[in-house]
Amino acid sequence: MIRRWNRVVTALLLLATVHPLEGLAGPYEDGDQAFRKKNYEAALRHWQPMAVAGHSGAQLGVATLYYGGLGVVADYNVAFEWYSKAADQAVPQAQYMLAAMYRDGKGVQQDHATAVAMFRKAADQDVQGAQYSLGLMYHTGESLPVDHGEAYYWLSLAARQQTKDNKQLRATAAYFRDESARKLNADQLAELKRRLDERQIARSR
Repeated sequence: MIRRWNRVVTALLLLATVHPLEGLAGPYEDGDQAFRKKNYEAALRHWQPMAVAGHSGAQLGVATLYYGGLGVVADYNVAFEWYSKAADQAVPQAQYMLAAMYRDGKGVQQDHATAVAMFRKAADQDVQGAQYSLGLMYHTGESLPVDHGEAYYWLSLAARQQTKDNKQLRATAAYFRDESARKLNADQLAELKRRLDERQIARSR
């Protein structure tokens, strides 16, 4: 079940990875509009030259097209290359997708330690899928020691994100969060809730 949910989460968030970078004028925006209309060939035409020139958003977009096989033949090696370039420019969505590729061994040799590090980096920047994935790793003991406190913390963050999309992800995060909560005592839960509240206050400043 856990592996299936990992695949579901990646699929749910794949098409959303370019959205946080929207609003930029010019060819990138044209590519973004084409992407939203599912004209993936046009999106690639707009983004490819920009990606080569070093535009991080275009690099993320090109990677997403190749990862999902959208308008091109799916190619994890090419996707990994472009996600890496965007991640090097500190694009959190690219860091999240790279983490998933390291976890799953897609386009790169499987490396759980690198996956965990990159999930954490993206999760710290409020990437919902990374928060979910990191929390699930702590919950199941996949690549990390089981830690129900950390699982509760990260899954809570994923469940709290009130985006209009990804209702299924929020519900799944809440389910596993509640499973972890059953392993914690009242004092531990109180401390975790305090930690979550402090994070929310810090983010709202």
